[in-house]
Amino acid sequence: GAEAWGAEVEAVCEYQDYINYRLTGDLVACSLTASVRWHWDGEEALRAPTPHDPHPGRPLSLYQKMGMPELADKLPQRVVAPGGAIGAGLSAEAAADLGLRPGTVVAQGGPDAFIGMIGLGCIRPGQLCLITGSSHLHCVVADSPRTAPGVWGAYRGAPLPGLCFAEGGQSSTGSLLRWARGLFGGSESGGGPDYRMLDDEAAEIPIGCEGLVALETFQGSRTPVTDPTARGALAGLTLKHTRGHIWRALMEGVCYGTRACLDALAAAGHDCTEIVMAGGATRSPLWLQMHADVSGRPVVVCENAEAPLLGCAVLGAVAAGAHVDVRGAVAAMVRVDRRIEPNREAGGAYDKVYKEVYREVSSSMAGVSRAISDIRGGASDEPLREGTAGDAVTFSPSLLASDWSDIKGEIRRCEELDATRLHVDVFDGVAIDSPLALTFGPGMVRAMRRCSGADTVLDVHLCVDRPHRYVAAMAEAGATRLIFQWEEAGGADAAAALVAAVGRAGMRCGMSVNPGTPLAEVLPTLRGGGVDLVTVMAVEPGFGGQQFQASAVGKVRELVDFREAAGWDREDMLIMVDGGINASTARAVVEAGADILVAGSFLFNHPEGLGSGLRELQSVLKYPSRKHVLI
Repeated sequence: GAEAWGAEVEAVCEYQDYINYRLTGDLVACSLTASVRWHWDGEEALRAPTPHDPHPGRPLSLYQKMGMPELADKLPQRVVAPGGAIGAGLSAEAAADLGLRPGTVVAQGGPDAFIGMIGLGCIRPGQLCLITGSSHLHCVVADSPRTAPGVWGAYRGAPLPGLCFAEGGQSSTGSLLRWARGLFGGSESGGGPDYRMLDDEAAEIPIGCEGLVALETFQGSRTPVTDPTARGALAGLTLKHTRGHIWRALMEGVCYGTRACLDALAAAGHDCTEIVMAGGATRSPLWLQMHADVSGRPVVVCENAEAPLLGCAVLGAVAAGAHVDVRGAVAAMVRVDRRIEPNREAGGAYDKVYKEVYREVSSSMAGVSRAISDIRGGASDEPLREGTAGDAVTFSPSLLASDWSDIKGEIRRCEELDATRLHVDVFDGVAIDSPLALTFGPGMVRAMRRCSGADTVLDVHLCVDRPHRYVAAMAEAGATRLIFQWEEAGGADAAAALVAAVGRAGMRCGMSVNPGTPLAEVLPTLRGGGVDLVTVMAVEPGFGGQQFQASAVGKVRELVDFREAAGWDREDMLIMVDGGINASTARAVVEAGADILVAGSFLFNHPEGLGSGLRELQSVLKYPSRKHVLI
């Protein structure tokens, strides 16, 4: 009720609405966001309020049931569709802060994945936007808000006025192939089979994998059956099946799961005639063709892979008057790169496996999965957040906190515990102005490489003055990855040159960001490519034993959202958290979506030894907390 708000709460809004408010002085909602996330009628909400209908399109009965009818007055009272201009543009205050002209147009945006639909040109009924990465998101454009079990939506007035769209989703898709490649010996340091090699092996295997079928629901099922206890399976394994069979079975299983989602959407009245695909799956010609053949629909890939960014550009062009409307802007700005037509003969073979095997295995596994969940304990009605504790999270011991007098022994103890990603902090006493912030140099890194295994990853965090001077020396010393400190890079242009130099030297490149640096400052450099790891510093660099800064959790979430919006796989941009990691803080950052956690003092100073410290951290992955967070 009203007592929950307090007298000081004047408005409740999305962060996007608040940013637009600070830019223009006008508090308005986005019709797309309101439709998809707030349960509003996105078409009706655009109407001006009247005395007889002061809250058009709002779910007033829902607010009554929740015991907070006043929410209708707290949420923004005016609504602007994507591509619409907000108010009179930049206020004088905002313009002065940004160095722009007052009145500069501010365009309405929306949630990144759904603005990505516009960037892919998915604005005609019958088009389905398939965003791939760790998971699959299916968004089909429709002309009516019909709904049915097995789909989410349809949402009226989304992504644009006059349209609707409905959703389907799969929890484990690209993450399955990442997992399998790891099992097959693929490593981030370049060892083992790469994706192309595995695709080539799979291409030699006939459709149906000679009797092997996979269920892709390794992290539960989103649609058409929403079941967090669902588990994956490989059914039909024999001794003749090879690595190529398993790889192809997983690829086929993902495609069969996509077919099931499309069937559910079609049953709800939202069939699609073509699939516009973005993200990691588009890099595999075999998988692209497989999606087309299994679904029976052509698959379209656009020139610009950054669909949410292009969608923003489209909306900005409309708001600025460069194009009359979004449809015209899409026609001018979104270009198709290639179109993959389904193969009828292959489609018939896939159809037989899908109907006679995949669906049967899927339905028969439901009870087994629930029994397995009960045996394991901790069965939950809430699925894990994508890309967190359900995926492989790595703990990286920081040698800064180890016994430097026995560095060889410390490295071997880590390796014996399968902790083969080691973190090496290089401080020169200049970037951090303290004689105490002086650690390892290239000679020490060379010694570490000599006494470590071939598969051990040495992540060298370079927090030094003029970091470009160290690139050749660290490459020669045997560093796997050079993680430069953004604040010491000398600006965006110098950072881009540094990233290129690291790549030319044969190392992987990472970037570390201090607690006080906003991520918005570094995102353009990340979009430029070449950086495959971002370290979120949860303490000030240079000294061990500091308190964890909670702002790191929000940065991790922001990076996860950025990665998914870009259509990148996890390994395209790993998210590392460094500083203040213990069993409590590890839980928070794992649930936020971190991939790698650097721990120093907690591990090397653990009262029961390094092994016990690692096991304590790893227990976070087995028993993640279950919290409902309202943002």
